[in-house]
Amino acid sequence: MKRIALLLLACAVLVVAPRLSVAQEETPQPTPADWMVYDDPAMHFQAPAGFQPVGQRQVPVNKLGDDPTIVAAWIYPNRDHPRKLLIQQEYFQGDVNAFVPEYENQLRDQFNSPLFKSKQNLSLRNGMPAVFEAMTAGEGFNVQKFYLLMWADGQRGVAVLLQTQVNDIGDADARRLMSDASAVRYPTGRGN
Repeated sequence: MKRIALLLLACAVLVVAPRLSVAQEETPQPTPADWMVYDDPAMHFQAPAGFQPVGQRQVPVNKLGDDPTIVAAWIYPNRDHPRKLLIQQEYFQGDVNAFVPEYENQLRDQFNSPLFKSKQNLSLRNGMPAVFEAMTAGEGFNVQKFYLLMWADGQRGVAVLLQTQVNDIGDADARRLMSDASAVRYPTGRGN
């Protein structure tokens, strides 16, 4: 019994200690007025109805690295049609046509047997150039479908990912679910 209590205490310390050190390093995050909306100095995204927020944070550009960082997430809590919706950002100075192959290579490193298809150039709601693409990854019973909406704002590469089961929804439905996105060039001289 004593060993179990010590094991539980050790697990609790491992979980809480990193959060405390991170909390001390980061500035406090403002509480969103609407958890279904993600806004920062260069973008706006509204999660579709039916999704539930998991969390969000704003990461200053000067704190972003060369790998994608999740800044917002939502889930669609339906047992028959589970879906995840994420916004990822990374430091990137270039246009969307340079960002897409870089981001695809990062996904190749993260997922088993990714296959990209249906790449389409399009514009966000306010005219910002973007790319929509579908990706299938995994093997056997673990195959998942991902829909990607990607753009670059001069300081960051941004991707909205919708993860679904294979044959759950099609490209048109995925584009509709991710359609409430707009972006502008990231404000010059603003590192936060």
